Amino acid sequence: MKKLTESFNEAAVSKGERFCIELASNPSTGYSWDIKLKQGKARLIDEAFVSDAKAPMLVGAGGKEVLTYMAEEAGTILIDAQYKRAWENNPPLQQHSFKITVK
Repeated sequence: MKKLTESFNEAAVSKGERFCIELASNPSTGYSWDIKLKQGKARLIDEAFVSDAKAPMLVGAGGKEVLTYMAEEAGTILIDAQYKRAWENNPPLQQHSFKITVK
């Protein structure tokens, strides 16, 4: 499975293949990733938070948000991600774009 990150944001996959996006996250700050499928057809299979903490469920520990998708048709998939607090009107703290070419 191809893994996309903030620094590796383009990949090529086959139709029906799964790929994941991993983004640094810390839910205890109130920030969360707002993910938008801008183009193409991909189905979200799973979304999980994976803590970086040595002890599971350590309050305040950061980690990564892992979103797993399946490419559903040939073409280009574009996904935008914004790290922000839902209740604030401020610009996002971070934003990233991902491009997946489906063969």
